[in-house]
Amino acid sequence: MLERDFLGFINEKRLFGCADCILLAVSGGLDSVVMADLFQRTGLRFAIAHFNFGLREDESDGDAVFVQNMAIDYGVPFHLTRFETKAIAAERGISIQMAARDLRYDWFRQLIRAHGYNGVATAHHQNDVLETLLLNLTRGTGLAGLHGISARQDDIIRPLLFATRQELEAYVAIRNLSYREDRSNADDKYARNRIRHHVTPILHELNPGLWHTLPRTVERLRAAEALVRDELDRSWQVVATPVMNGFFLPADKLLAQPELAFRLTEWLKPYGFTEGQTLQMIESLHRQTGQTFLSAGINEAVTRITHDRLNKMTGLLLEPFRAHTPYEIDVASWSGVPINVAGYFTLTFGVEAKPAGFTPATDPNSACLDADQVVFPVTIRPWQLGDRFRPLGMAGTKLVSDLLNDLKLSRHEREQTAVVLSQGQIVWVIGRRIDHQYRVTTRTKNVLTIVRSDL
Repeated sequence: MLERDFLGFINEKRLFGCADCILLAVSGGLDSVVMADLFQRTGLRFAIAHFNFGLREDESDGDAVFVQNMAIDYGVPFHLTRFETKAIAAERGISIQMAARDLRYDWFRQLIRAHGYNGVATAHHQNDVLETLLLNLTRGTGLAGLHGISARQDDIIRPLLFATRQELEAYVAIRNLSYREDRSNADDKYARNRIRHHVTPILHELNPGLWHTLPRTVERLRAAEALVRDELDRSWQVVATPVMNGFFLPADKLLAQPELAFRLTEWLKPYGFTEGQTLQMIESLHRQTGQTFLSAGINEAVTRITHDRLNKMTGLLLEPFRAHTPYEIDVASWSGVPINVAGYFTLTFGVEAKPAGFTPATDPNSACLDADQVVFPVTIRPWQLGDRFRPLGMAGTKLVSDLLNDLKLSRHEREQTAVVLSQGQIVWVIGRRIDHQYRVTTRTKNVLTIVRSDL
């Protein structure tokens, strides 16, 4: 009996508990009508939600009335909403199908939060699994796309995945259930319908046991995906070195990985990078550093990957991207209050009389200067091409760009390098070198200390 298999599947997959109340997404079509009836006959707690997409005018309104009457007959809570899906899809620049999906799942989750439901149940079944698998296969997919639809994904549950469409049709006939027929299901302009009407019957002819072999195949694919995920996580831990706000992937470790293109694509997919970009990244590892890649952005967050150098190693530097805007900060005096420099770091200025036996700090993030040589206000700004100063201990001057090249700094480090100027002259290339003119000498009476701290 379908009721027995229904409860067995829920228990086997641990979809929800017997005391939970589940929100059923009911369109009024055959599949969702069967799902609601099974919940009712097996004594499970549920409510019904219907989303009117406004796509079929009077028919859509008729669906809403039908589902509402079903909820009344069952004596369960009913939720209804309507959106002008076509207009919203056009406004967002996406397909009607994508807009409809996003709108209804957003609404379902609002209902979960508002009413304390334990999940949303949709009426996907075995035929949907096969259709999704074939659609993904024709469009190009990985293992996740081949196993199709999961029985549970976050707060979405699919308690009919054990059944075929034919079994649901037989149940409707036995129970003499009424349902609404969506005319668009017969329209072959939709790819899914063409698979349903033309491809699936041929596959069933080739293998009459298709609906018995498909679940086992899907489970094997899901198991294979889990193993691949474990290996991807393990190898990411081997390759990726955490750095400030991101990760550094050394070239030697990357190139030692088998199937690198696949690994890198999967690693970087959550950041919004495409397979084409990852192939270009791998090619860049065999050339000079400097090439940069920007992601398409996930939730408007853009990530940058640069073929760069870090700690004398070359590799891929992954970090959040934000456009660098010019800034110029004037500091009137050494107040001792930390100064926020464009959200990158702070500088704190302090002055004291030079103590006996004073030795300048060796920390590169601290600059000890002759306070009487530094004229306030001083200016903090990013270094610029053409900037020149006399590094401590040198007889002549040097371009800041040459200093940064000599230090083999990464692009990220170069971009965040700034300078402190007094009367237009560089006092300190922050975190790198002070100017020789402003050094502490035996004649120095007061020491100006500037300390850089990361935010």
